[in-house]
Amino acid sequence: METDTVVVGLGAMGAQALWRLARRGVDAIGVERFSPGHDRGSSHGESRIIRTAYLEGAAYVPFVQAAWRAWADLEEASGTRLVVRTGALMLGPPDSSAVAGSIAAAEHHGLAHQVLSRDQVAERFPQHAPRPDDVGVFEEDAGAVLPEAAIRAAVGLAEAAGARVLTGTRVTRVVPDPDRPRVVAGDTEIRARRVVVTAGSWLPELVPEAAGPDVGLRVERRVLGWFRTTEAPSPHAYGPVFARDGGDCTWYGFPSMDGGRTVKIGVHAEAPGNRGEGAQWGEPVDPDAGPREPDAADGRRLGRLAAGLRGLAPLPERMVACMYTMTPDEHFLIGHRRELPGLVLAGGFSGHGYKFASAVGVALADLAQHGRTDLPIDPFDPHRWD
Repeated sequence: METDTVVVGLGAMGAQALWRLARRGVDAIGVERFSPGHDRGSSHGESRIIRTAYLEGAAYVPFVQAAWRAWADLEEASGTRLVVRTGALMLGPPDSSAVAGSIAAAEHHGLAHQVLSRDQVAERFPQHAPRPDDVGVFEEDAGAVLPEAAIRAAVGLAEAAGARVLTGTRVTRVVPDPDRPRVVAGDTEIRARRVVVTAGSWLPELVPEAAGPDVGLRVERRVLGWFRTTEAPSPHAYGPVFARDGGDCTWYGFPSMDGGRTVKIGVHAEAPGNRGEGAQWGEPVDPDAGPREPDAADGRRLGRLAAGLRGLAPLPERMVACMYTMTPDEHFLIGHRRELPGLVLAGGFSGHGYKFASAVGVALADLAQHGRTDLPIDPFDPHRWD
């Protein structure tokens, strides 16, 4: 097969890239091992947080602002609601990353935000039970993205614009070449001018050198839990998405997305002093085997966090496991590597990447078409570890 551009992996980033390319009239093929919107990787779970006062670093703010615009573009093109605006509450001690990082990003970029005392948090957001030393940061410019729906919308629009989509097709090799890189899937070989590799947890397997010959990406297990609400009307029926400092971890959650019946929470990361051997979250995963199914111990761990919310059952009524794929510094990887000509790489998004998918798609389409983009992706250079 011959084409201009191949996109390997149609999850969060690949679906957006394929749509952007097809919309521009580029002859493109998308290859997906499973089916768009599947639950075998890192782009499922019904909701993802989008926020602007970015606690992970002020350098992300212009990129998330571009993502807001690109999400609106996808919603308009698809006629589908994909972003639910709720506001966001960051909660923890004043020096925690959730609070201090959000304030620093907001002040650096002049973003509207409110710093709330513990009592103000408890009065304004009664669904939260803050600890004695907690304070809050609230911003209006935040909410939830619907991941499976967004992926299916982007892939559907890409096909409507002329892209070819191969599903149930496992890519076994990606061959770099400055002129005609190749994608091998079983007995099928696709030759192209450029190959965009957005394979998620399979990126380390397909392109081990993606972050450099001596730098590896790690794949870890995470568990999400849905807790039944116990009050009617539930205080969780409305309200902000949130991230909280839990002492030994950073965790997050959503207002009820199903009419007040359940609330979803998850753990983002262990605290720095709680990582390594003995950590409760983040065990390594072979993506081909998939993450271990959630068990009773996972439910109890999530239940201890959910005790910080009022009006919820003590244990989750259901759980799902997913995979985090992360770079050594936990920032994204977007761009080219000199020793991998013809390839455009994107990976290491897990934990905080989905909100950026709409803008990442634009950037990847730019890189595949023109070799450059005006979007602010310099912090994500694959050569930064060299």
